[in-house]
Amino acid sequence: MTGSSTCNSIIAETLRSAGIRYVFGHPGGEVVDLIEALAQYDMEFVLTGHESTAAFMAGVVGRMTGLPGVCLATLGPGACNLVLGVGCAYLDRDPLIAFSARTATDRYHISNKQNLRLNDIFEPITKWSIALEGAGTVETIQSAISVTRCAPKGPVYLTLPADVAVEPDRPTDSGPRPPALPASNNDAFDEILDAISVARRPIGVVGLALDPEKDVGAVRRFFSETNIPYVVLPQAKGVADEEGDGFLGTVAPAAGDSVIVEWLEQSDCLLGVGFDPVESSQDWHYQRPFYSLANGSVGFSNFRPTAECTGDVSVLLNRLREDYRGSSDWVRSELSDTRRQIDVAIRPQSGAGPAGLSPYHVMSVLREVMPRDAIAATDVGAHKMLLAQVWRTFTPNSFLVSNGLSAMGFGVPATLAAALLNPQRPVVGVVGDGGLGMMVQELETAQRMHLKPLFVVLCDRSLAVIKVAQDMRGFPYRGVDFGPVDWVKVADGFGARAATVSNLEELRQLCAGWLETPELTVLAIPIDETLYAGLTY
Repeated sequence: MTGSSTCNSIIAETLRSAGIRYVFGHPGGEVVDLIEALAQYDMEFVLTGHESTAAFMAGVVGRMTGLPGVCLATLGPGACNLVLGVGCAYLDRDPLIAFSARTATDRYHISNKQNLRLNDIFEPITKWSIALEGAGTVETIQSAISVTRCAPKGPVYLTLPADVAVEPDRPTDSGPRPPALPASNNDAFDEILDAISVARRPIGVVGLALDPEKDVGAVRRFFSETNIPYVVLPQAKGVADEEGDGFLGTVAPAAGDSVIVEWLEQSDCLLGVGFDPVESSQDWHYQRPFYSLANGSVGFSNFRPTAECTGDVSVLLNRLREDYRGSSDWVRSELSDTRRQIDVAIRPQSGAGPAGLSPYHVMSVLREVMPRDAIAATDVGAHKMLLAQVWRTFTPNSFLVSNGLSAMGFGVPATLAAALLNPQRPVVGVVGDGGLGMMVQELETAQRMHLKPLFVVLCDRSLAVIKVAQDMRGFPYRGVDFGPVDWVKVADGFGARAATVSNLEELRQLCAGWLETPELTVLAIPIDETLYAGLTY
């Protein structure tokens, strides 16, 4: 880089040097120079229908690749529209860099048109909120990349005025100072080893505070050799062996997990292996002795584990496995009985009702038909809780869900991001008709990008999971039902292949056809919402 390089070119070159290939966004006049600079460094700017989609897609790219995904918006309304996706990355622990323009320096103090205190808005939902000023830009971008990737992973937000962006960058010794990176700490290792060794009813809880691709082997070997039973959190599905004898199921939140919570409440030692309470709205980990091995501290505000070690989870877990000298009182028949009880809790008696098919049976057929390496992405709603339990996941990063923020609207962008990164693997998005309605414009994005995912749309014309909350409080249903939509006509209007599914055999055939000749496909499935079972709120 030369002294005459503009801030825009420095941003683009630094991102490309880090291995970043895509920037997702919706442009404004204030960022067109940066978009051009990205193109000059062989990065693709992917136009999305809405800025929240751009941030969701960038977060999923960060989750799946380990490098921060990048999104870009203009100032004012464009930046505000990033908030949902950036907040999602913050609580879902996804490495992400969000850029937006901000008011030009010669107007900042004389005009309030589209002039918001953007860095203040984003400060509570990012790890670092930076106002770029045209000095020391390369060091700042490199620091931002590092901050997104250190535990807990998450987003960094940067603003840049359009006039500063096209000016030469200046060297500086006093640029923005990044947050301190966390240090590893294994001082409590012996305490954790002693606790797990003397425990009679230990249970492992596997979560997202680890490196899924790197740590999968150590996690599976630990539970296989120690015979300690284990559960997984939705964002960690695929890390632990979901076919293992000790696997109980998915918890927090997942349909039927009240059965598992009874087990957790009986445990005398919960061992968190990457478990981050950000995924749980339940309180079992507050009530029992909880010991943590994770890539960073998982404490929050007044909550702290009984003891924790932070750092390389594989190293910590391998050492714990080698030194473990305990045994448990759990009986294998208890584990298989628990799995059967979960299935009984979530399986309705009928595969169909007056209004449509059973969501349990639809999801079971999907898992049966799809190959083991299929990637599933789910939106938020009743179907998320059920799919997290039904869909067995065999490899890391192949079950995509928002469970920290639990952001409705996540499913469609997550599906597109997964399909973009994995063109040779089947990618299935399971969304409700409400969630598709939020993001339907992104079918055009998928078509323009030549992506070929399968969208399974569960059509019950209702926010079914909210009805659970209303039922629990004895309230009538208000604000949760909406009218029918002909999703086949809608999808056809975007150029997608589409069909309405009337029975499970037809679903099998249509899925088989999509696997044989993949193209962007929408299957609309009428669902009888009364056949959801095992849900809690």
